[in-house]
Amino acid sequence: MAADRNLIEKVRLGDRKAFNAFCKERYPSLIAYARLFLTDYWADDVIQDVFFGVWQNRRSLTDDGSALQSYLISSVYHRCLNYIRKAKQAETHRTECEKRILSLVSQYYSPDSNPVIEKVFNADLRNVLDQAIEALPPRCREVFRMSYIDEMPNKQIAQKLGLSLSTVENHIYLALKELRLKLANAL
Repeated sequence: MAADRNLIEKVRLGDRKAFNAFCKERYPSLIAYARLFLTDYWADDVIQDVFFGVWQNRRSLTDDGSALQSYLISSVYHRCLNYIRKAKQAETHRTECEKRILSLVSQYYSPDSNPVIEKVFNADLRNVLDQAIEALPPRCREVFRMSYIDEMPNKQIAQKLGLSLSTVENHIYLALKELRLKLANAL
C-alpha cells in the first residue's frame, strides 16, 4: 500500500512516468470491466477517457487507493453507459436517415414523380399497346384505329368503310375486350 500511495503522490505532482506506471497497473482490471459493456475498440476509448480525466484532475487525487479504485470503476461504468446511449441515438438517427433516403428513392423512381421513368414506362406501355393492336384482326384493327387514334365518330367510320353502325360498334367492343386481355397479361 505504501508503494501505491507513493505512486499516487508522484502522479499528483505531475510525474509522467509515475502516471504511466499507474495506468499500466490499473488498465487490465478497468478494460476487463469496460468490455462487459462495450466492444474492445469502444472499451479502450472509455479507459483512455477515464485516464485522461485522472491526469487532468491529478492535483485532487487522494492517497486512499481503494477510494481511487472505486472512483475509476464508477467512471468507467458511467462512461460506458454514455457510449451506449450515444450509440443508440446514433442508430436511431441512422435509421431515420435510411427511412428518409428510402422514401426519397422510392419517390424518385416512381413513374408519377419522375418524368424520365414516366417516359420509359409510357414507351414500354406504348410498345405493348402497339403490339396488341397489331394482333387484332385486320378489319377490327382498322375500325379501332379510326375510332381511338384518328378520333372519328362511329357514324363516320361506318360510312367510310361501308359498314353498319352496329358492326362498327361490335368491332370496337371486340377490340377493347381483346386489348384489355392482352394488356392485363403484359402488365
